[in-house]
Amino acid sequence: MASAMTLSLPYVNGASRGMKYPNRTMADWGNPLPTRKISPHDDVHFDSALKPRAHRMVETPSTSKILFLNVQIIDSTGTEPYHGDVYVQGERLRYVGNVPNIETLRNDPTVRVIQGNGRTLMSGLGDAHTHFTWNETALDNLGAIGVEEHTISTARSAMVYLDSGYTMCYGAASAKDRLDCVVRDAINHGNIPGPRYLANGKEIARRGKELSPGITAYADGPLEMREVIRHHAALGVDQVKLSMSGEEILEDRAAEDSYFSEAETAACVDEAHRLGLRVCSHARARDSIAQCVQHGVDVIYHASYIDEATMDELEKNKHRHVVAPALNWLYATTYDAGPFGYSFDKAEQDGYKKELDVAIKACKEMHQRGITVLPGGDYGFAWTPHGTYSRDLEHFVKLLDFTPMEAIISATAGVAKLFMQDQELGKVQPGYYADMILVDGDPLKDISVLQDLSKLNVIMINGRIHKASPQDFELSRPMQIEEPTWQPRSKFSNYVSYLDDQHNSRVGHLDLDSSMVTPLAMLSGAPVHSLYQVIELENAVVPCGDSVPLAGLTLQAPLSDRDILAVGKNYVDHAVEFNRSGFDSSDKTDQPTHPVIFTKRSTSIIACNEDIYPHTEFTETLDYEGEIGVIIGKPGFRIDERNAMDYVWGYTIINDLTARERQRDHKQFYLGKSADTFCPMGPIAVPAGQLPKKLRVQTFVNGEKRQDATTDDLIFSVAKLISVISNGGTIRPGDIIATGTPAGVGIGKNPARFLKPGDKVEVSVTGLGSLENRIADPSSDNAVAKRVPLESHLASLNLERTVGGSGLVYLGGKQVNVRRIGTGPDIAVFVHGLGASSEYYTPIIKSGGFEDHYTSYVYDLEGHGLSATNVASIVTVESFADDLANVVALTGASSVTLFAHSLGCVIAMAFTLRDTSKVKKLVLMGPPPCPLPEAGKIAMSKRAAAVRATGMMASGTADAVSEAGTSSATKVYQPVAYAAVRASLLSTNPEGYAKACTAIATASPMEVERLTMPVLLMTGDEDKTSPVNIVRNLNERLPDSRMEVLRCTGHWHVYENAEEVSRLIRSSTKFLVKLLAAVVLIALVVLITLFVEELPVQELREPVHRIRHGYTIMIRGIEFLLNG
Repeated sequence: MASAMTLSLPYVNGASRGMKYPNRTMADWGNPLPTRKISPHDDVHFDSALKPRAHRMVETPSTSKILFLNVQIIDSTGTEPYHGDVYVQGERLRYVGNVPNIETLRNDPTVRVIQGNGRTLMSGLGDAHTHFTWNETALDNLGAIGVEEHTISTARSAMVYLDSGYTMCYGAASAKDRLDCVVRDAINHGNIPGPRYLANGKEIARRGKELSPGITAYADGPLEMREVIRHHAALGVDQVKLSMSGEEILEDRAAEDSYFSEAETAACVDEAHRLGLRVCSHARARDSIAQCVQHGVDVIYHASYIDEATMDELEKNKHRHVVAPALNWLYATTYDAGPFGYSFDKAEQDGYKKELDVAIKACKEMHQRGITVLPGGDYGFAWTPHGTYSRDLEHFVKLLDFTPMEAIISATAGVAKLFMQDQELGKVQPGYYADMILVDGDPLKDISVLQDLSKLNVIMINGRIHKASPQDFELSRPMQIEEPTWQPRSKFSNYVSYLDDQHNSRVGHLDLDSSMVTPLAMLSGAPVHSLYQVIELENAVVPCGDSVPLAGLTLQAPLSDRDILAVGKNYVDHAVEFNRSGFDSSDKTDQPTHPVIFTKRSTSIIACNEDIYPHTEFTETLDYEGEIGVIIGKPGFRIDERNAMDYVWGYTIINDLTARERQRDHKQFYLGKSADTFCPMGPIAVPAGQLPKKLRVQTFVNGEKRQDATTDDLIFSVAKLISVISNGGTIRPGDIIATGTPAGVGIGKNPARFLKPGDKVEVSVTGLGSLENRIADPSSDNAVAKRVPLESHLASLNLERTVGGSGLVYLGGKQVNVRRIGTGPDIAVFVHGLGASSEYYTPIIKSGGFEDHYTSYVYDLEGHGLSATNVASIVTVESFADDLANVVALTGASSVTLFAHSLGCVIAMAFTLRDTSKVKKLVLMGPPPCPLPEAGKIAMSKRAAAVRATGMMASGTADAVSEAGTSSATKVYQPVAYAAVRASLLSTNPEGYAKACTAIATASPMEVERLTMPVLLMTGDEDKTSPVNIVRNLNERLPDSRMEVLRCTGHWHVYENAEEVSRLIRSSTKFLVKLLAAVVLIALVVLITLFVEELPVQELREPVHRIRHGYTIMIRGIEFLLNG
């Protein structure tokens, strides 16, 4: 086994992460270092193959509203506790610290109010090493417990975790295959109480190296371990556990023994990550820990006997590992197991005292070096019973030198990192899941208070109260209504733009209470794809289809492809604060005499919930401006102010973000207002008739109200703004006017309060919901800069019938229509011709048992049938051959039989000449001359130009090709066949047809003599595209070919003479069978002849000669069959 010193240097984003303290020895471990971080888990970034697991607890309805008053908030961000209030709506925290309209909420009978009376409100706790299925008995007994009893005890363990204030648990192993998964799902479905849970399966161990046989999944070697992990994945686990080292209490499995090979560990991590599963390990031994670090095990349990070299490597790799030492198991086994028959002397003799000491020292050092160490104490044994989980936090403080705040953060935000949901779990912040505990005490002064379950007065998970006393609730009074209420006139008027599961833009109605989106359609039944259509239809839209959760959709801004017309200094108080801020370089008056009009670039527009890129190199004065956006409903020029409101379609919300120093220094507002992501918009747009006349706009930053005003406070009314803007230019339907912002922006504060990464800005407007966006980390991507390069004016054509490409396959970067038909043992690929589609071959494939003999792959050429073509793509015979190569690769076969028609024959031959081993046999129907004669090239080029100019019908192409390409008999006696040819041509995309014409016109000569596989050639006796003499010449050049002429047939053989084409294909298959039989028999005769010549006795030769004579007669008979 390789030692820890041989570990390779890890690379992250192309750069090696060097060790910061190369000369630090074990004697120095635990001494303070400047690398110590309060939240080291922020730097952890697991393998990109891992994603948050798609488990969701049953949703708490948005009608559930709970208000916590007068609480001391520990938000798990590292900031000092602060006094405030917290408002929960549905399953999420809505406001933290400062709650707007708090008296209204307090008096609302639908809001449950909890009086905190100064108690501590903090995030629910998390355990990184959980065993629901351990039931406080010996490990050896767990495997023998009946499934029914074990299920009950496991469900009880889950409930005890939640009763103890734990809302997140990371499964460390299950005693039975599916028990963890079943209980996890029951919790999520609301059938039993319990925390959020990531489930595990049985521990994976080598045979003879297990900790307990009844709860182990055995595997030896990389291949078997991969197989076991695949089995675990099929059961539905979220992670797998490797049992890599021993356990002293077992006596014959020493903790310092390491059992896995390098190859086994590497295979386990590779397979698990490939399947999206995390990997955790029981790794006490030095070499086991070293393997975990080298091969990327995500969660390292115990890590007691780590040495200096491995510690250094772990520090270099701390961005991808979490350590959960399960300290309470060591502590309790050493000091608390006596009453259960395992004395201190025995524990010391077995090495537990020693391991506890070295583990404490190692964990202290990890903490100092900024390595993520999380609590989770291996609870569920007799002396580590369920319900005592918070003891780990006390150990972290007393033994590992964590501050109480560090211990709490590790048990909340730190465990949320294991869930890969640290942006919505583990903190008390707006937008996070409402998983909280109300503690009667201050855990920052006495961390042990969390072990006293009677002090956990309120326990909440997913916005639902799991535990509370009636005394905690404040009796509410009937709500006093301050203003007349209004109701929207239409049930479906909250228009929201989004991308459906095919990435097509759609418009729906968003129910603000349930967060469900109902798709909308025109009265014709066609789906609505943009708000411009809604405006043009004058809102004549209806619901269509089932409602879907907003959370599962990609939200878009209501309108995003035009610059915003914006207004500055349009509220008196804001004009005053702006003038006095020092950032106003305009007229410097407290109230402007004319509207200040500017534009915001369309690339600044983003949707609700998209992150705002902070542009730290562009601005240090990022500021918010909550505004009401007016959406124009019809075009107008020089609009009279008295009639201007007739031009308003409706309203939306805008956050006019601003780089204040750029606004100041450039004098005009454009640059300071137009940076990428500086115009969040949405979430909905609502017609004016659905809203009250007076609209109120409010802005909150991190839950604190900063702005509050109404449209009555505008200096220049909406009507005045429309009149002024249209005085010199025509406004268009869908134009948006941002009407200005009230007082309360960041530059209006003293000192100024600018936005910083992590801040959440929420703008709400009457009837329009709330526009919420967060300031991103500076290291994040600029979403607009990534999105703009994807824009193109080079359209992909021929996608209308597949509604944007639904059902098409991406092959070689192209959207291709490919179908597989039949279940036969041989693989066939069909290539159609110019103006046809894959449907051309249906009569062949569906007749004569073809599907039993072949598995067929049919596809449409680029721009034909249902396959797309980009307007700028250059199509040649070689590019067609590339597409064919991709289809052949898709089949997975080493070689195939190719069926081709017309242009498809040229493509098939071009592909086959690249690698003749890929093709068993060619069937070429109507192969045209290649290259075309000069006149043919000119004709094809002219046809391409004509089709591009006026299409397949008006250019006369469809009629001309139908007439010339079919036989006299077809036109007279087979009108359906003639109609099929014409319909095929008319349905071909003109650009796709034109490109194919150019491809055949520019085709180069081919060395067909190299096509040595059997080839069946067909042509019609009236085929003008592939005349008999042309095909006969090709037949003579091919080494192993057979030619057939179809009577009374033009160029479209299958449509005109499907029965004869099928018969020839079937006979060709029988021909090959006969040929194979002949070869076998000839081989037998040759062998017999050689054998006879070696016989020493004449008497033995004579009967064999007679046998040989019989075979000779048989061979002549076979020759007769083959030739006949």
